[in-house]
Amino acid sequence: MCILCGELVSNFHWSDVSFKEEKASVYVGADQKERKRSRLKRAKLANQILHFYGLNLSEWQSSKFILSDKKGQSLIVDDLGDLWQKASKLCNKTLDPCDENLLCFLERNDG
Repeated sequence: MCILCGELVSNFHWSDVSFKEEKASVYVGADQKERKRSRLKRAKLANQILHFYGLNLSEWQSSKFILSDKKGQSLIVDDLGDLWQKASKLCNKTLDPCDENLLCFLERNDG
């Protein structure tokens, strides 16, 4: 990763580390393909909820996420622990996982 484009990866959010790993530490470049695949899957799942609010999450540089709205505004999201606070900020409302309209939206779009 270019130091001009982002930070050096030294910490991982718990959602970025597989609990099946027997390694004592995670380092840059270790199991990169599997980690990228897992991050893309998490972004896809988060987007099922975020689309209700007009937001989109995309994976960026295997270390961050980009959260954007339909107006072209974007925020860098460090990890999934950082996501919901920034999503609330970007759409200017509190996100409620028990919102009846959200649950109906998810049910309709689940297939």
